[in-house]
Amino acid sequence: MSAANVWLDVVVPVLVTGLLVRAVWAALAVEASARWLLSASAHRPADEDGEAPWLVVLLPMLREQAVAAQSIAAFTGLDYPTGRAAVAVITTEREQTARAQHRARLPELAALPILTASQLRGLFPAARCPAVADTVNTTPPGERLEVLTERFDAEPSTADIVTALATGPTSGLPLAHLHQPDVGGRKPGQLNFALDRLPDLLGPLGWCEDTHAHDTFVLVYDADAVPDTATLTAFADAAAAHRARIGRTPALIQQQRLPLLTRRPFPRGMAGLLLTEEWVYQLRRSLGIELARVRLHQWLTRSRLPEPVRTWLRPMVYAVGCGMAVHLPALRRLGGFPEPMEDLGTGHRLSLLGADFAPSTALVLDEPYTDTAGLTNLHALAFTASARPDRHAREIAHLPSALPRPARAALVLREWADEAAWLVGAPLLTAAVASAWWAGPLWAGLAAAGVLLHGPITTCRLLALAPALHHRVIPPATTEPPPRAAPARAIAVVAASPFQPFIRLGGPWRLIWAKATGRRLGFGKTER
Repeated sequence: MSAANVWLDVVVPVLVTGLLVRAVWAALAVEASARWLLSASAHRPADEDGEAPWLVVLLPMLREQAVAAQSIAAFTGLDYPTGRAAVAVITTEREQTARAQHRARLPELAALPILTASQLRGLFPAARCPAVADTVNTTPPGERLEVLTERFDAEPSTADIVTALATGPTSGLPLAHLHQPDVGGRKPGQLNFALDRLPDLLGPLGWCEDTHAHDTFVLVYDADAVPDTATLTAFADAAAAHRARIGRTPALIQQQRLPLLTRRPFPRGMAGLLLTEEWVYQLRRSLGIELARVRLHQWLTRSRLPEPVRTWLRPMVYAVGCGMAVHLPALRRLGGFPEPMEDLGTGHRLSLLGADFAPSTALVLDEPYTDTAGLTNLHALAFTASARPDRHAREIAHLPSALPRPARAALVLREWADEAAWLVGAPLLTAAVASAWWAGPLWAGLAAAGVLLHGPITTCRLLALAPALHHRVIPPATTEPPPRAAPARAIAVVAASPFQPFIRLGGPWRLIWAKATGRRLGFGKTER
């Protein structure tokens, strides 16, 4: 049998069938998750539960001048029993170190014939870069450095803003400000810095780790998030419901993050179309992968299926660091949040330990990516955190696991398969679809059905669900109504949806090429 015959008679049917099965699963998972969220009952008033769990909300911030005040107002305004929760903002000296390095670049930037907003990223908040660039460009050449330096020096740091808010009069949940020294690392380092100071955060409320750790959750959010006002109560409800059904406290409760908050519009042209496609994918991933896996894991935990069946069905849970609540004893056993991504690493390690997961019915909004560089950076970082599940397995090998060895091995192998599909799945499936007609009319029909269901049909459904899901979020009274993300050209987004998987290839392959050529690829901050 020739190579062409093997491709048409064996490989193409397998790939086309896999495409259709995956498309059907994704569509069903999105629909089931969306209906579950939209039909969730209202939460009881927070003041009815005097024995609510202890919660500490951690907000790590780096160059978040534009949203720091709004974020603090939103999270301190959440509804929860008095004296059972606190909010901590963690800034870092890394911002000041980078600021000093950036200041040395100002003469070089001022000497450019035309200064663009992209060249100012990292020096100013992303939302202010276009205005600063326009100001400098309209200034006479001899005065540009003075104007740029003046704008740079006048920009307050995130720590300056947070310090002013934390030392002033506040209402709602207690607010604390922690400032991390420049010790390297990323967001997990800021979170672990706060973990080491929990007595300072919750101690004034009467909390003691020896006494209350079993009833304490550590919550992690991004600075640009807007939570539902019932967020904390929903966590308490999810913990109580899981404990009533399973008899154990969940190690992680996941609030679903939806990228439906728009503070900045998508750019125009091809870049805007690509970013909008990625936004639709992130919404699909949030519902059809992240939430669906948590719900499936919880169902398997309480099911009586034979262990071999559960091993085959059990997913690797992808925790999300915007709306993640980790039980403090589980977090201490892990040794804190792992670098480089606190959410994927925590989800992987708890999955391998056979820990319990639970979903929250409250939602949190965050911003989609409106910059291609930040998006590529995110994909490279996520690939780095996910590509070696065996490393996560080694890091927790000394801890007792509720899973037998074959089940842990199955999770590692499944994650490797997912990463391989990320790298080569889109090109292979494209080749299979393009040659499906020569494999036979049946395979051509299945290929067309898979492409339509995975692309335009699911995209149309997600665009229809977005307004209802956004409306489901009722922000705290201290926060303005959040603007909703929406595509400028829905028809173009639907038409281009089959090509969306190619957008996610840039980050991982750029990372692989950098490693292969011996270049160091710094991630920086994954700014939206």
